[in-house]
Parts: sequence; structure tokens; C-alpha cells
Amino acid sequence: MTRWGSVRAREASARRRVIVGSGLSSASVVRGEGPAIQEGITVRSEPGSWLLPIAIVAGAAIPVPALASELNLYPDVTTVATNIALFLLLIYPVNRLLVQPLLQVLDEREARTAGALAQVEQLGEEARAARTAIEARLVEARAAAQARRNAILSDGEPRERALLEAARADANGIVESVRQSVQVELAEARGALPADARVLAREAAARILGRAL
Repeated sequence: MTRWGSVRAREASARRRVIVGSGLSSASVVRGEGPAIQEGITVRSEPGSWLLPIAIVAGAAIPVPALASELNLYPDVTTVATNIALFLLLIYPVNRLLVQPLLQVLDEREARTAGALAQVEQLGEEARAARTAIEARLVEARAAAQARRNAILSDGEPRERALLEAARADANGIVESVRQSVQVELAEARGALPADARVLAREAAARILGRAL
């Protein structure tokens, strides 16, 4: 086994330990899947908490003394220094350009989601309150209309009875007046009937005899 082969083997082993320790498969890591993502949980971490896995991987990438057969392999000072310098140089730009914007986007999305949910809940409460108020007003309006109707009926019933009584009295007066008028005319006719009968009898006898009586 060469020195670079040992380094690559230790680096692969360290990566597998990091993946296994996080509870995710390599495919899940590549696809961005996992329990937190599948369940819709927003992962929050401090700016320095993500440095631990990188430090582990970088530490695993640093060659250490190892035994290969009977040979002792020692790390290359230049490679170690280059890896450390590269790691230190990448910490700030990666944090500044990638991690912080990503966390900010996640925070903003969570804030918008929470605000939208709160607004929806508030609108639902307002709608329920408005519906309750409308139903209460409808009940009051129906009760007022029923009371008004009952009052009108109560006020109109005596007036209706008075009108009926007045109409009945007028009708009775008219009938009585007509009846009395008929009786008077009938009495007058009966009184005039004998005189008319005598006149008619004389006229009939004069015509029969041919001379005036």
C-alpha cells in the first residue's frame, strides 16, 4: 500500500464514519434527503456548528503515521500545511457566501410561513366572529318583526270589530228604513184602493149602459 493509497483509504473511512454518525445514507446526503427534510423540519444551526464535520473530514485527510507491511509512513509536511491553509482560507468565504445566506433564506421562509399561518388563523377567527354577529342580528330582526306583526294585529283587531259593527248597524238601519217605507206605501195603496174601485165601477157601468151615471 502506497502513501496516497493509505491517505485515500483513511479519508474514505472518515467520510463513512461521518455519514453513519449523522444517520443518513450517502444517497440521502447527495439528494439532500433525511429525517429533518422529509418531516418538513427546518434545521437551524449556529454559524460554527457546521465546522465540526469539515474539521473531521479535513483531519482524516491529513496523513498520519501508519503501518503498511513493515514500513512506517509519515505525513508530508507540505501536504499537511497546504490542507490546513486551504481549510482556514475556505472557512470564512464558505460561511459568508454559502452558509449564512442559506440560513437567512431558511429563516425568512419560516417567518413568512409563520406569518401566513397566523394571518389565516386571524382571518378565520374574524370570519367566525362576523358570522356569529350576523346570526345574532338575524335573530333580533326576526324577533322584532314578529313583535311588530303581533302589535299590528292587536291594534287592528278592535278597529276591525268597530268597522264591522258600524257596517252592520248601517245595514240594519237601511233595511229598517226600506221596510218602513214599503209599509207606508202599502198602507197608502190600501187606503186608495176602495175609492179607485168605485170610480172604476162607475166607468164600467156607464160604458155598459151607454150613458153617464
